[in-house]
Amino acid sequence: MSWKLNRRAFAKTALAGLGGVASTLGFAKRGQAAAGSLVDNPRLTMDDFPRIEPGRVYSPPPPTMGEQMGRVHSLNLPPLGYEMDGDVKVFRLIAQPVRVPLTHGMGLDALHIPRGYERFKPRPSYPKSVLAWGYNGGTPGPTIEAVEGDLVRIIVRNELPEPTSVHWHGVLLPFAQDGAAGYSPFQAHPPILPGEERTYQFQLIQHGTCMYHTGFNTMKQEGMGLAGMFVIHPRDEKNPPDHDFSILLQQFDILAGSENPNVTSMEARFATMNGRTAPDVEWMNVEQGQRVRVRLGNLSLMTHPIHLHGYTFKVVGSTGTPIPPSAQYDDVTIPVAPGQARDIEFVAWNPGTWRFHCHILHHIMNAMTDLPMGIAPIEGMFTHLNVKPKDPNYDPRSWDAPWEPAWKQDP
Repeated sequence: MSWKLNRRAFAKTALAGLGGVASTLGFAKRGQAAAGSLVDNPRLTMDDFPRIEPGRVYSPPPPTMGEQMGRVHSLNLPPLGYEMDGDVKVFRLIAQPVRVPLTHGMGLDALHIPRGYERFKPRPSYPKSVLAWGYNGGTPGPTIEAVEGDLVRIIVRNELPEPTSVHWHGVLLPFAQDGAAGYSPFQAHPPILPGEERTYQFQLIQHGTCMYHTGFNTMKQEGMGLAGMFVIHPRDEKNPPDHDFSILLQQFDILAGSENPNVTSMEARFATMNGRTAPDVEWMNVEQGQRVRVRLGNLSLMTHPIHLHGYTFKVVGSTGTPIPPSAQYDDVTIPVAPGQARDIEFVAWNPGTWRFHCHILHHIMNAMTDLPMGIAPIEGMFTHLNVKPKDPNYDPRSWDAPWEPAWKQDP
Protein backbone atom coordinates (compact mmCIF):
# COMPACT_ATOMS: atom_id res chain seq x y z
CA MET A 1 0.00 0.00 0.00
CA SER A 2 1.29 3.47 -0.85
CA TRP A 3 2.19 5.69 2.08
CA LYS A 4 2.32 9.44 2.36
CA LEU A 5 4.31 11.41 4.92
CA ASN A 6 2.61 14.68 5.81
CA ARG A 7 4.47 17.84 6.69
CA ARG A 8 3.79 17.61 10.41
CA ALA A 9 5.25 14.10 10.62
CA PHE A 10 8.12 15.19 8.41
CA ALA A 11 8.91 18.10 10.72
CA LYS A 12 9.03 15.79 13.71
CA THR A 13 11.31 13.26 12.05
CA ALA A 14 13.38 14.11 9.01
CA LEU A 15 14.04 17.79 9.72
CA ALA A 16 14.54 17.26 13.44
CA GLY A 17 17.81 15.50 12.74
CA LEU A 18 18.64 16.22 9.09
CA GLY A 19 21.52 14.03 8.05
CA GLY A 20 21.44 12.53 11.55
CA VAL A 21 23.26 15.57 12.96
CA ALA A 22 21.68 18.59 11.25
CA SER A 23 20.26 20.20 14.35
CA THR A 24 23.54 19.92 16.18
CA LEU A 25 25.51 21.40 13.30
CA GLY A 26 23.03 24.21 12.63
CA PHE A 27 21.81 22.94 9.26
CA ALA A 28 18.14 22.58 10.26
CA LYS A 29 16.93 25.88 8.82
CA ARG A 30 18.83 25.45 5.56
CA GLY A 31 17.57 21.87 5.32
CA GLN A 32 13.98 22.96 5.87
CA ALA A 33 14.27 25.53 3.12
CA ALA A 34 15.61 22.92 0.72
CA ALA A 35 13.26 20.13 1.70
CA GLY A 36 10.19 21.38 -0.13
CA SER A 37 11.81 21.63 -3.53
CA LEU A 38 14.92 19.87 -4.78
CA VAL A 39 16.17 22.48 -7.20
CA ASP A 40 19.57 23.11 -8.69
CA ASN A 41 21.29 25.56 -6.38
CA PRO A 42 25.07 25.98 -6.33
CA ARG A 43 24.93 27.02 -2.68
CA LEU A 44 23.38 23.74 -1.53
CA THR A 45 25.52 21.02 0.02
CA MET A 46 24.69 17.34 0.44
CA ASP A 47 23.53 18.18 3.98
CA ASP A 48 20.77 20.32 2.48
CA PHE A 49 19.19 17.34 0.75
CA PRO A 50 16.37 15.77 2.78
CA ARG A 51 15.91 12.14 3.69
CA ILE A 52 12.39 12.31 2.28
CA GLU A 53 10.34 14.63 0.13
CA PRO A 54 7.40 15.84 2.23
CA GLY A 55 3.99 15.20 0.76
CA ARG A 56 5.26 12.73 -1.82
CA VAL A 57 3.44 9.44 -2.34
CA TYR A 58 5.86 6.54 -2.66
CA SER A 59 5.23 3.43 -4.73
CA PRO A 60 3.94 0.23 -3.13
CA PRO A 61 6.17 -2.85 -3.33
CA PRO A 62 6.25 -4.68 -6.68
CA PRO A 63 3.48 -7.27 -7.25
CA THR A 64 5.96 -10.13 -6.78
CA MET A 65 6.71 -9.12 -3.17
CA GLY A 66 5.47 -11.85 -0.85
CA GLU A 67 5.68 -14.62 -3.46
CA GLN A 68 7.86 -17.44 -2.15
CA MET A 69 9.45 -18.82 -5.30
CA GLY A 70 12.55 -20.19 -3.60
CA ARG A 71 13.20 -21.87 -0.27
CA VAL A 72 15.13 -19.35 1.84
CA HIS A 73 13.37 -18.08 4.95
CA SER A 74 14.59 -14.55 5.72
CA LEU A 75 13.52 -13.80 9.29
CA ASN A 76 10.93 -10.99 9.49
CA LEU A 77 11.18 -10.26 5.76
CA PRO A 78 8.69 -11.07 2.96
CA PRO A 79 10.13 -13.06 0.05
CA LEU A 80 10.62 -11.57 -3.41
CA GLY A 81 9.35 -13.44 -6.42
CA TYR A 82 10.17 -12.86 -10.06
CA GLU A 83 8.53 -12.70 -13.47
CA MET A 84 9.73 -14.61 -16.53
CA ASP A 85 10.62 -12.84 -19.77
CA GLY A 86 11.52 -15.77 -22.00
CA ASP A 87 14.38 -17.46 -20.18
CA VAL A 88 15.18 -14.39 -18.02
CA LYS A 89 14.14 -14.11 -14.37
CA VAL A 90 13.06 -10.51 -13.77
CA PHE A 91 13.27 -9.00 -10.27
CA ARG A 92 12.22 -5.48 -9.28
CA LEU A 93 13.64 -3.27 -6.53
CA ILE A 94 12.41 0.19 -5.54
CA ALA A 95 14.87 2.31 -3.55
CA GLN A 96 12.82 4.61 -1.33
CA PRO A 97 12.53 6.13 2.14
CA VAL A 98 11.00 3.68 4.62
CA ARG A 99 9.89 3.80 8.23
CA VAL A 100 10.81 0.53 9.94
CA PRO A 101 9.84 -0.56 13.49
CA LEU A 102 13.11 -1.87 14.94
CA THR A 103 11.20 -3.13 17.95
CA HIS A 104 7.73 -2.79 19.43
CA GLY A 105 9.22 -3.22 22.89
CA MET A 106 8.16 -5.61 25.63
CA GLY A 107 6.37 -4.76 28.87
CA LEU A 108 6.69 -6.65 32.12
CA ASP A 109 3.30 -8.27 31.54
CA ALA A 110 4.92 -10.40 28.82
CA LEU A 111 7.39 -11.91 31.28
CA HIS A 112 7.04 -14.66 33.88
CA ILE A 113 8.73 -13.35 37.00
CA PRO A 114 8.91 -16.09 39.67
CA ARG A 115 8.00 -15.43 43.28
CA GLY A 116 10.95 -14.03 45.13
CA TYR A 117 12.34 -12.26 42.06
CA GLU A 118 10.01 -9.24 42.17
CA ARG A 119 12.72 -6.83 43.29
CA PHE A 120 14.86 -7.88 40.32
CA LYS A 121 12.41 -7.01 37.59
CA PRO A 122 14.04 -5.97 34.30
CA ARG A 123 13.42 -2.53 32.92
CA PRO A 124 10.78 -2.46 30.15
CA SER A 125 11.85 -2.67 26.51
CA TYR A 126 10.62 0.40 24.64
CA PRO A 127 9.39 0.77 21.03
CA LYS A 128 11.77 2.27 18.48
CA SER A 129 11.44 3.05 14.77
CA VAL A 130 13.95 4.24 12.20
CA LEU A 131 13.37 6.55 9.25
CA ALA A 132 15.68 4.79 6.83
CA TRP A 133 16.27 4.15 3.15
CA GLY A 134 15.46 0.69 1.88
CA TYR A 135 14.12 -1.43 -0.95
CA ASN A 136 10.49 -2.41 -1.59
CA GLY A 137 9.25 -0.86 1.62
CA GLY A 138 11.81 -2.12 4.14
CA THR A 139 15.37 -2.40 5.31
CA PRO A 140 17.01 -4.67 4.66
CA GLY A 141 15.49 -5.24 1.26
CA PRO A 142 14.02 -8.61 0.30
CA THR A 143 16.31 -11.57 -0.32
CA ILE A 144 16.92 -12.15 -4.02
CA GLU A 145 16.93 -15.90 -4.69
CA ALA A 146 18.03 -17.56 -7.93
CA VAL A 147 19.90 -20.61 -9.24
CA GLU A 148 23.38 -21.00 -10.69
CA GLY A 149 23.14 -20.65 -14.47
CA ASP A 150 20.10 -18.35 -14.36
CA LEU A 151 20.03 -15.22 -16.48
CA VAL A 152 18.66 -12.52 -14.15
CA ARG A 153 17.40 -9.04 -14.88
CA ILE A 154 17.02 -6.69 -11.93
CA ILE A 155 15.13 -3.44 -12.55
CA VAL A 156 15.94 -0.77 -9.97
CA ARG A 157 13.74 2.31 -9.61
CA ASN A 158 15.05 5.27 -7.62
CA GLU A 159 12.53 7.09 -5.41
CA LEU A 160 15.18 8.62 -3.16
CA PRO A 161 15.89 12.37 -3.10
CA GLU A 162 19.40 11.78 -4.53
CA PRO A 163 21.06 9.48 -7.09
CA THR A 164 21.77 5.86 -6.20
CA SER A 165 22.86 2.54 -7.73
CA VAL A 166 23.13 -1.12 -6.67
CA HIS A 167 26.33 -3.11 -6.21
CA TRP A 168 25.98 -6.91 -6.34
CA HIS A 169 28.32 -7.83 -3.50
CA GLY A 170 30.18 -11.10 -4.08
CA VAL A 171 28.52 -11.81 -7.43
CA LEU A 172 30.83 -12.55 -10.36
CA LEU A 173 29.63 -10.45 -13.30
CA PRO A 174 30.74 -8.08 -16.09
CA PHE A 175 32.19 -4.74 -15.00
CA ALA A 176 29.36 -2.85 -16.70
CA GLN A 177 26.80 -4.53 -14.40
CA ASP A 178 28.65 -4.10 -11.07
CA GLY A 179 26.73 -1.00 -9.99
CA ALA A 180 29.71 0.78 -8.38
CA ALA A 181 28.51 4.03 -9.92
CA GLY A 182 30.02 7.49 -9.77
CA TYR A 183 31.25 10.49 -11.69
CA SER A 184 34.80 9.35 -12.46
CA PRO A 185 35.55 8.53 -16.11
CA PHE A 186 36.76 5.01 -15.27
CA GLN A 187 33.45 3.98 -13.70
CA ALA A 188 31.03 1.98 -15.80
CA HIS A 189 28.02 4.27 -15.52
CA PRO A 190 26.64 7.24 -13.58
CA PRO A 191 24.17 6.59 -10.77
CA ILE A 192 20.40 6.40 -11.22
CA LEU A 193 18.78 9.83 -10.98
CA PRO A 194 15.72 10.32 -8.74
CA GLY A 195 12.60 9.18 -10.56
CA GLU A 196 14.51 7.05 -13.06
CA GLU A 197 15.21 3.32 -13.50
CA ARG A 198 18.21 1.22 -14.43
CA THR A 199 18.25 -2.39 -15.58
CA TYR A 200 21.02 -4.75 -14.54
CA GLN A 201 21.31 -8.07 -16.36
CA PHE A 202 23.86 -10.86 -15.91
CA GLN A 203 24.18 -14.64 -15.81
CA LEU A 204 24.90 -16.34 -12.50
CA ILE A 205 28.04 -18.47 -12.82
CA GLN A 206 28.49 -19.43 -9.14
CA HIS A 207 26.51 -20.49 -6.10
CA GLY A 208 26.67 -19.21 -2.55
CA THR A 209 25.53 -16.41 -0.26
CA CYS A 210 26.03 -12.89 -1.62
CA MET A 211 24.58 -9.49 -0.80
CA TYR A 212 23.50 -6.29 -2.52
CA HIS A 213 23.77 -2.68 -1.42
CA THR A 214 24.05 0.83 -2.79
CA GLY A 215 27.08 1.52 -4.95
CA PHE A 216 26.89 5.32 -4.78
CA ASN A 217 27.45 7.66 -1.83
CA THR A 218 27.95 4.40 -0.02
CA MET A 219 28.83 5.53 3.50
CA LYS A 220 25.62 7.53 3.78
CA GLN A 221 23.26 5.36 1.76
CA GLU A 222 24.34 1.98 3.08
CA GLY A 223 24.31 3.45 6.59
CA MET A 224 20.74 4.54 5.93
CA GLY A 225 19.78 0.92 5.19
CA LEU A 226 20.15 0.30 1.43
CA ALA A 227 21.16 -3.37 1.63
CA GLY A 228 19.87 -6.92 1.20
CA MET A 229 20.85 -10.57 0.72
CA PHE A 230 21.36 -12.36 -2.62
CA VAL A 231 21.27 -16.18 -2.48
CA ILE A 232 22.38 -18.30 -5.45
CA HIS A 233 21.53 -21.99 -5.18
CA PRO A 234 23.51 -24.72 -6.95
CA ARG A 235 21.83 -26.04 -10.08
CA ASP A 236 21.60 -29.63 -8.84
CA GLU A 237 21.88 -29.65 -5.06
CA LYS A 238 22.11 -33.25 -3.91
CA ASN A 239 21.03 -32.81 -0.30
CA PRO A 240 19.36 -29.46 0.44
CA PRO A 241 18.71 -28.60 4.09
CA ASP A 242 15.28 -28.91 5.67
CA HIS A 243 15.48 -25.26 6.71
CA ASP A 244 17.46 -22.49 5.00
CA PHE A 245 17.49 -19.24 7.02
CA SER A 246 18.96 -15.88 6.00
CA ILE A 247 19.97 -13.04 8.34
CA LEU A 248 21.54 -9.68 7.44
CA LEU A 249 23.34 -7.86 10.27
CA GLN A 250 23.05 -4.05 10.39
CA GLN A 251 23.57 -1.23 12.91
CA PHE A 252 21.91 2.14 13.41
CA ASP A 253 22.78 4.99 15.74
CA ILE A 254 19.53 6.71 16.73
CA LEU A 255 19.20 9.13 19.64
CA ALA A 256 16.29 9.21 22.04
CA GLY A 257 13.33 11.11 20.61
CA SER A 258 14.55 10.72 17.02
CA GLU A 259 14.00 8.27 14.17
CA ASN A 260 16.97 9.49 12.12
CA PRO A 261 20.12 7.34 12.01
CA ASN A 262 23.38 9.20 12.46
CA VAL A 263 25.50 7.63 9.72
CA THR A 264 28.69 9.35 10.95
CA SER A 265 28.67 7.62 14.34
CA MET A 266 31.00 4.72 15.16
CA GLU A 267 28.99 3.79 18.26
CA ALA A 268 25.67 2.52 16.94
CA ARG A 269 23.03 2.13 19.62
CA PHE A 270 20.90 -0.45 17.78
CA ALA A 271 22.26 -3.72 16.36
CA THR A 272 19.73 -5.59 14.22
CA MET A 273 19.02 -8.91 12.58
CA ASN A 274 17.04 -8.33 9.37
CA GLY A 275 16.07 -4.85 10.53
CA ARG A 276 14.72 -5.89 13.93
CA THR A 277 16.02 -6.11 17.47
CA ALA A 278 14.88 -8.58 20.11
CA PRO A 279 12.23 -9.27 21.20
CA ASP A 280 10.92 -8.62 17.66
CA VAL A 281 13.39 -10.86 15.80
CA GLU A 282 11.56 -13.92 14.50
CA TRP A 283 12.61 -17.28 15.95
CA MET A 284 14.02 -20.10 13.84
CA ASN A 285 11.47 -22.88 14.45
CA VAL A 286 12.58 -26.39 13.46
CA GLU A 287 11.93 -29.99 14.45
CA GLN A 288 14.34 -32.34 16.12
CA GLY A 289 16.43 -34.24 13.57
CA GLN A 290 16.10 -31.69 10.77
CA ARG A 291 19.15 -30.27 9.01
CA VAL A 292 19.47 -26.50 9.26
CA ARG A 293 21.48 -23.96 7.29
CA VAL A 294 21.84 -20.35 8.48
CA ARG A 295 23.24 -17.72 6.12
CA LEU A 296 24.72 -14.65 7.81
CA GLY A 297 25.68 -11.44 6.00
CA ASN A 298 27.18 -8.34 7.59
CA LEU A 299 26.77 -4.83 6.16
CA SER A 300 27.36 -2.95 9.39
CA LEU A 301 30.20 -1.12 11.13
CA MET A 302 31.74 -3.98 13.09
CA THR A 303 32.54 -7.68 13.12
CA HIS A 304 29.82 -9.67 14.86
CA PRO A 305 30.73 -12.98 16.56
CA ILE A 306 27.46 -14.90 16.26
CA HIS A 307 27.07 -17.62 18.87
CA LEU A 308 24.64 -20.57 19.07
CA HIS A 309 23.86 -22.26 22.37
CA GLY A 310 23.54 -26.03 22.66
CA TYR A 311 25.32 -26.96 19.43
CA THR A 312 28.49 -27.08 17.47
CA PHE A 313 27.94 -26.21 13.83
CA LYS A 314 29.98 -26.64 10.68
CA VAL A 315 31.11 -23.55 8.75
CA VAL A 316 30.30 -24.51 5.14
CA GLY A 317 30.21 -21.27 3.13
CA SER A 318 32.02 -17.98 2.63
CA THR A 319 30.97 -14.90 0.66
CA GLY A 320 29.69 -16.05 -2.73
CA THR A 321 31.17 -19.54 -2.54
CA PRO A 322 30.91 -22.83 -0.65
CA ILE A 323 33.85 -23.99 1.47
CA PRO A 324 35.28 -27.34 0.30
CA PRO A 325 34.59 -30.19 2.76
CA SER A 326 38.32 -30.51 3.50
CA ALA A 327 38.40 -26.88 4.72
CA GLN A 328 35.13 -26.86 6.67
CA TYR A 329 35.42 -26.70 10.44
CA ASP A 330 33.32 -26.97 13.59
CA ASP A 331 32.69 -24.13 16.01
CA VAL A 332 30.09 -22.59 18.31
CA THR A 333 30.76 -18.94 17.38
CA ILE A 334 31.33 -17.55 13.90
CA PRO A 335 32.78 -14.04 13.45
CA VAL A 336 31.25 -12.23 10.47
CA ALA A 337 33.23 -9.16 9.43
CA PRO A 338 31.77 -6.17 7.54
CA GLY A 339 31.26 -7.14 3.91
CA GLN A 340 31.43 -10.87 4.66
CA ALA A 341 28.87 -13.68 4.48
CA ARG A 342 29.16 -17.00 6.29
CA ASP A 343 27.02 -20.15 6.04
CA ILE A 344 26.70 -22.59 8.93
CA GLU A 345 24.97 -25.99 9.05
CA PHE A 346 23.98 -28.44 11.77
CA VAL A 347 21.47 -31.16 12.57
CA ALA A 348 18.95 -30.00 15.17
CA TRP A 349 19.38 -32.98 17.49
CA ASN A 350 19.17 -31.14 20.82
CA PRO A 351 15.60 -30.02 21.71
CA GLY A 352 15.03 -26.73 23.47
CA THR A 353 14.78 -23.00 22.86
CA TRP A 354 18.42 -22.08 22.28
CA ARG A 355 19.84 -18.57 22.16
CA PHE A 356 21.39 -17.30 18.91
CA HIS A 357 23.04 -13.90 19.23
CA CYS A 358 26.00 -11.60 18.75
CA HIS A 359 28.54 -12.06 21.54
CA ILE A 360 29.58 -8.40 21.68
CA LEU A 361 27.77 -7.48 24.87
CA HIS A 362 26.67 -4.00 23.75
CA HIS A 363 24.96 -5.59 20.75
CA ILE A 364 22.44 -7.54 22.85
CA MET A 365 20.88 -4.41 24.32
CA ASN A 366 19.27 -1.33 22.81
CA ALA A 367 20.24 2.33 23.22
CA MET A 368 23.31 1.64 25.44
CA THR A 369 21.60 2.42 28.73
CA ASP A 370 23.69 4.46 31.16
CA LEU A 371 24.86 2.81 34.37
CA PRO A 372 23.46 1.75 36.76
CA MET A 373 21.68 -0.56 34.34
CA GLY A 374 19.73 -2.76 36.71
CA ILE A 375 18.36 -5.86 34.98
CA ALA A 376 18.49 -5.41 31.21
CA PRO A 377 15.98 -7.19 28.96
CA ILE A 378 17.02 -9.23 25.93
CA GLU A 379 17.37 -6.83 23.01
CA GLY A 380 19.62 -6.21 19.99
CA MET A 381 21.10 -8.93 17.75
CA PHE A 382 19.33 -11.75 19.50
CA THR A 383 16.92 -14.50 18.53
CA HIS A 384 16.34 -18.18 19.29
CA LEU A 385 16.62 -21.56 17.62
CA ASN A 386 13.48 -23.35 18.78
CA VAL A 387 13.89 -27.13 18.33
CA LYS A 388 10.62 -29.03 18.79
CA PRO A 389 11.19 -32.52 20.27
CA LYS A 390 10.12 -35.59 18.30
CA ASP A 391 8.34 -36.88 21.41
CA PRO A 392 5.43 -34.53 22.17
CA ASN A 393 5.63 -35.49 25.86
CA TYR A 394 9.31 -34.60 26.15
CA ASP A 395 9.97 -31.43 28.17
CA PRO A 396 13.52 -30.16 27.61
CA ARG A 397 13.11 -27.84 30.62
CA SER A 398 12.76 -30.77 33.00
CA TRP A 399 15.86 -31.81 34.93
CA ASP A 400 14.56 -35.38 34.82
CA ALA A 401 14.17 -35.49 31.01
CA PRO A 402 16.33 -38.22 29.43
CA TRP A 403 19.06 -36.75 27.28
CA GLU A 404 21.44 -38.27 24.77
CA PRO A 405 24.08 -36.59 22.62
CA ALA A 406 23.64 -36.60 18.88
CA TRP A 407 25.95 -39.52 18.17
CA LYS A 408 23.81 -41.83 20.34
CA GLN A 409 20.47 -40.87 18.83
CA ASP A 410 18.69 -42.73 16.07
CA PRO A 411 19.08 -41.00 12.68
